[in-house]
Amino acid sequence: MASPQDPAPAAAPAAETILVADDNVDEQDDGASTYGSIASSSTSIASSVMKLRQENGRKYHSYKPERGYILPSDEQESARLDLQHYIFCLTFDGELHVSPAGRDGKPLKRVLDAGTGTGIWAMEWADEHPESTVIGVDLSRIQPDFAPPNVTFYVDDLEEDWTHNEPFDFIYGRMLTGGLTDWPKFMKRAFDNLNPGGYLELADITFPAMCDDGTLSPDSALLKWNELSVKAADLLNHSIESCKHYKRQMEEAGFVNVVEKLYKWPINSWPKDPKYKEIGAYTEQNFVNGLYGLSVALFTRALGWSAEELQVFLEEVKKDLRNRHIHAYWPIWVVYGQKPEGETAAASA
Repeated sequence: MASPQDPAPAAAPAAETILVADDNVDEQDDGASTYGSIASSSTSIASSVMKLRQENGRKYHSYKPERGYILPSDEQESARLDLQHYIFCLTFDGELHVSPAGRDGKPLKRVLDAGTGTGIWAMEWADEHPESTVIGVDLSRIQPDFAPPNVTFYVDDLEEDWTHNEPFDFIYGRMLTGGLTDWPKFMKRAFDNLNPGGYLELADITFPAMCDDGTLSPDSALLKWNELSVKAADLLNHSIESCKHYKRQMEEAGFVNVVEKLYKWPINSWPKDPKYKEIGAYTEQNFVNGLYGLSVALFTRALGWSAEELQVFLEEVKKDLRNRHIHAYWPIWVVYGQKPEGETAAASA
């Protein structure tokens, strides 16, 4: 949780795209998307998981439960994570990363996917880069047993000492907000475990949802959900606004050439642009279908809500998420930095 002495969070970087609303909206279409149900194109299914803990109808990791991770680790969440991966692919025009890592022709021999989730990013990277040895680390063993031969998954805690025998050329982390409690320590460990010239890249969502044309009412259920979620995460010391500090924290850890970029995920298919209309349609499914899992630990553990109270409230939030007259979007930050060429790498930190 941020203390009163912490520096103010950084202002959002300028987005590269200004979204224009599609005016061809049925006036009766305030509560349901015209896109219907869209299935994830991913076929990655977790085939082997560790024993999980039951809580409010969802399953959570059993390894180090004291870490208090706020998202489930079950099949429903795995499907959502794979859909989310597809949204990132659309956002980055099919690329798996944004930073200059590996784009200079220098091979990335060792790559770490920090918080790998279902392992889909690590496996796709391994397929596209057979020259790379890819390590995926997560608190939960929800990755499939079948994987490219150059990728290995480990159950481990990123907040504990890292024990890798060799440094990496690229460390990637995606949607880690809410997962870690000590971000400066993570940045330092990443720095120490990179080879000189290596990159750390983090892609994350932040809250609240934003709107550029005033169509998101200040008293909307969606904004109330945002406010309560941020409050609950702070109470649990799992901030969901962490990416607002990544640039400063990377620089303080020693990274150079640190860059911030802002992307937009429309809450539904309201934009006119076909690319963002598609991103919005998938994002609607991601949040509407995953809203209970995204919320239940926060609201029950920190705010004292019952699961039943939460479900009633979330029905109102879903109406806003489906309303194509609300031109809101989720800010997606990408922040990356490079370890100076003259630095040395530590085997672990």
